[in-house]
Amino acid sequence: MIDSYDKFPAKVYSEAVLAPDLEIYKKYFSENLHNINIAHCIMLSEQGLLSASDTKLILQGLVSIDKEKQYMEVEFDGTFEDLFFLVERELGQRIGSEVAGKLHTGRSRNDLEHTMFRLQLRSRLTELLKQYNLLLRQLINRAERGIDEIVLLYTHGQPAQPSTLAHYLSAAIEFVLNDIERIFSALKAVNMSPMGAAAITTSGFPLDRNRVGHLLGFPSIVENSYGAIANVDYITGSYSAIKLGCLHLGRFVQDLITWTGFEVSQLKVPDGFVQISSIMPQKRNPVPLEHLRLKFSLAGGGADQIVNTMHNTPFADMNDSERETQSVGFSVFDRLNKALPLLTGFVDSIEIDKVSVSRRINQSMATITELADHLTRTEEISFRLAHSVAHKLAYQALSLGSSLDQLNFKVFTESFEDVVGVKPKTSEKNFRKVCSPENFISVRKIPGGPAPSAIKRSLRGYTIGLTDSELRIKSFEKFWKNTAHECQSLVDFFIKQGN
Repeated sequence: MIDSYDKFPAKVYSEAVLAPDLEIYKKYFSENLHNINIAHCIMLSEQGLLSASDTKLILQGLVSIDKEKQYMEVEFDGTFEDLFFLVERELGQRIGSEVAGKLHTGRSRNDLEHTMFRLQLRSRLTELLKQYNLLLRQLINRAERGIDEIVLLYTHGQPAQPSTLAHYLSAAIEFVLNDIERIFSALKAVNMSPMGAAAITTSGFPLDRNRVGHLLGFPSIVENSYGAIANVDYITGSYSAIKLGCLHLGRFVQDLITWTGFEVSQLKVPDGFVQISSIMPQKRNPVPLEHLRLKFSLAGGGADQIVNTMHNTPFADMNDSERETQSVGFSVFDRLNKALPLLTGFVDSIEIDKVSVSRRINQSMATITELADHLTRTEEISFRLAHSVAHKLAYQALSLGSSLDQLNFKVFTESFEDVVGVKPKTSEKNFRKVCSPENFISVRKIPGGPAPSAIKRSLRGYTIGLTDSELRIKSFEKFWKNTAHECQSLVDFFIKQGN
């Protein structure tokens, strides 16, 4: 059959855009549409723009439509454009089109739709923050258990210095706290009501924009009416914050993957996170970590997709930021809703391979920086000269095939005398102590260091940050619950008053 382009909608347009768009609308935004309709109706009544009887009829009609949800079974047939018009038509069939038409006084699909998007995005960002908080709590808990668990840290892919698991995880805790703060900042920009902006320039009707916003749980409005329907910074800000979080967590996961490798063997992976090979009996593959890396990459890429979709689009109301884009963005949250709990569980399971770590610290001479520090303090030489002594000692040990803990003390005294020109004051007992990883860690007590006292201070601060994040979410949710209750009470009141 040849498509007709003279009558709306063209068949190809229906199949490519309008029909799928209706399903997106029903899946993600029908509840938001209902809540906006209710809030707008209440405001119109309070402002004297609706009579008591019309208010009652509209609210009763909206409540019955939402209860029955017959629109969920309606397929796109070209007799309406989208769910907004479908609900408006259904309301007209129930209470009369003249009364139903009064609901749209002073508003447009422009402000209505951006309000729907913000409500949905607000909810998803809040749930994402909860997942982040659970991960943060687990990182803090595991760090508290790992204050004395020694690990070997790497720079440029090479063994560098010993530290503790608590110190290492604290670095991750700090970027997670920063990412949480970025998401809160994005949520603040999202949590503003565009209602009352109408198509572009507000309305000549005496609307109360703040009232509608309040009933929908928004603490404030988007002030400029053009910006309310044209600015997409609440979208780009949200997905940019998410993108950074994915990037940072992906780097952390990649490190964990490296730590599980045979050549590094820093982590023992419990059987619950191990898959076998179908042919190689000896293999223990920590595949969940690879899935984590992939999920964060896909989620980060999805966030990029949303941000890039806004690139070079008109500074105006346009479909590029609307339902189809929003639904694609929601898949980012769906991926993170699986990735974050998986990472949280893995963090809880982390077990250090102490024998392997100890061997590699000694073989790599990772404590030798502290030897240079010690020589500076006790031998009264410059750090650069002490560094030269330690450097020479390291090369001597390598040529002898000896680890630092097994190195003959005489090699140290000869290296010192060759470089400095005098015999060292350091005894063999002090030399062994200074070169131990336990000593290396214990002397690094300044803020941010791995010594237990420093780490405990840091963890107390991180816990305060976590508590603050949790309290902020509870405060938001309490406000939303209270405004929803207020809105429902007003619905009951207006329906009763209209009798």
